Amino acid sequence: MEVKDEFVKRIEKFKEEETKNKKNYGAISLLRFAAFILAACFTYEVFRSPSIFTLLGFVLSCALFIYLVNIHSKISSKSIRIKNMIEVNERYVKRIDGTWTSFEDSGKEEINDDTPYLSDLDILGEKSLFQLINIAKTYTGRKKLISLLKNPDKNVEAIKKRQEAVEELGQKLEFTQRLEGEGIINKNNIEDPSSMLKYVEDKARVFKNPIIKVITLALPCLFIAATVLILSLKLQNLYSLIGIFFIIDLAVNAAGYPKIAPVLGPVRKMKKDLESYFNILNLIEDEKFKSPYLNEIKDQLVFNKKPAHEILKELTKITEKMELSSNILGYIFFSVILLWDYHCLFQFESWKQKNGACIKECIEVIGEFESLSSLSVLYHLNSKLNFPKFSKENLVLSGRQIGHPLISEETRIYNDANMTDSIFIITGSNMSGKTTFLRTVGINLVLAYAGAPVCADEFTCSIVDIYTSMRITDDLNRGMSTFYVELIRIKKMVDNIKTKRPMIFLIDEIFRGTNSNDRILGAKSVLKCLNEKWAFGLISTHDFELCDLAYDDKNRIKNYHFSEHYLENKIQFDYKLKEGRSDTTNAKYLMKMVGIDILE
Repeated sequence: MEVKDEFVKRIEKFKEEETKNKKNYGAISLLRFAAFILAACFTYEVFRSPSIFTLLGFVLSCALFIYLVNIHSKISSKSIRIKNMIEVNERYVKRIDGTWTSFEDSGKEEINDDTPYLSDLDILGEKSLFQLINIAKTYTGRKKLISLLKNPDKNVEAIKKRQEAVEELGQKLEFTQRLEGEGIINKNNIEDPSSMLKYVEDKARVFKNPIIKVITLALPCLFIAATVLILSLKLQNLYSLIGIFFIIDLAVNAAGYPKIAPVLGPVRKMKKDLESYFNILNLIEDEKFKSPYLNEIKDQLVFNKKPAHEILKELTKITEKMELSSNILGYIFFSVILLWDYHCLFQFESWKQKNGACIKECIEVIGEFESLSSLSVLYHLNSKLNFPKFSKENLVLSGRQIGHPLISEETRIYNDANMTDSIFIITGSNMSGKTTFLRTVGINLVLAYAGAPVCADEFTCSIVDIYTSMRITDDLNRGMSTFYVELIRIKKMVDNIKTKRPMIFLIDEIFRGTNSNDRILGAKSVLKCLNEKWAFGLISTHDFELCDLAYDDKNRIKNYHFSEHYLENKIQFDYKLKEGRSDTTNAKYLMKMVGIDILE
């Protein structure tokens, strides 16, 4: 409960900030409206009775309105950030309460037949590890996290570098939450950025003739100079000249629109994306890290001695300038009088020439920080986590007080195990914990290879390939029964034996889809194939006949079991792994318990 209280307090703190911010938002809204009315009045006076006073009033009132719009926008952005931080902490509370299974993103689309452990061990999909820990809000960050869980770099040195990074991020709750909060700001971040990258890396220019740039700079200067001169000297016979200049600028603006709009339009749409990326980069660059790997990633955010957030800030400033012409007053003054769109276009093209290629690297760095921060989420939720050690031997897996990280800390059961160079045949009655133990071993191995902490007091393992046959379903599209699907899974394990690559296999209720005689014979045959010095694993079964294999010459096959007891005519489980084979069954009792009469 202490962990939950921390997040509840953070929610309360952000809600207090939200209340204060709403008051500021309301006050600025009123001032903004008043400034708009004032600017409208001066606009009317400029056309009704033009003078230097009315022109000055028009300019100052417009400037005040634009200033208040900017302040209003900042308060609005702050409000969004506060709401996001409330959401981030509420998600942590859900993780602790066990209601995290309602999170929308489960990664189920990444599950495939080639990597069955993703589904079997609840790595991806509904109620999965990914669904629990994912805080990545960008497309790249999400893909990197999935890759770490699906195809991790199993080089021990690479894993240790990630471990150091994840451990440090596990102690930086404020940083990781702000990273997630900034990512939430723009829902489009989760989309593939490849089209955006192609767009910003394109160095083509819209207007290749430099004279156009000179004209679009000269016309506004002439317009403003002539207007000030005519109005200040009250040259009434030349008032029509102001209108002529206005029409010329309007015509030039309209002529360029068909070419400028297709370029600046996408930039306007990217505004939220860019702001989100900018704020995340700023957050990363401001944070101090001790981990060599985190600093190595962070160092990639410097291009020609210029920090990435400064480069992106230049682009966000261009998008902010574009926004100045988004209302009627802004359009008249900026787009028409100052030919603003031309200048924004030239600035954007100049930025692309110098910095367009940097964005891809920035997005990659953001994704790496998001994926590592996701792995650190377990640190914030569990007190019983430790980083595994790695053995150079082929077949090592031993641990003390190993638990399943997806089960809440209050109800989680821990077991000791030493599977080094061994094959465990696990027997036990229904619901006694056999399958959960297989998944406990497997999911902790996946976490270990990703560079994350594992749910154990101690955990040592070697680098092996993971093969599973657990959650078997038929494939109606391909006309395959559950038994045939299982055969394919087992065949892959047998084929891997021939390669002599170190492997671990986790098989639940082997050959459950066929009759007992064939099942026992088939299971014995598979065990004989898998009983090689470069393979070890766990097989759960109800067939006690397999337990006889524990007395083979190699003495690698060992019997373990889970058991139950009865109290006041109710079945009780302790979910503790015990040596030896099981000597009890509970199928008849469970049938009676649900109301099925058993023939004696």
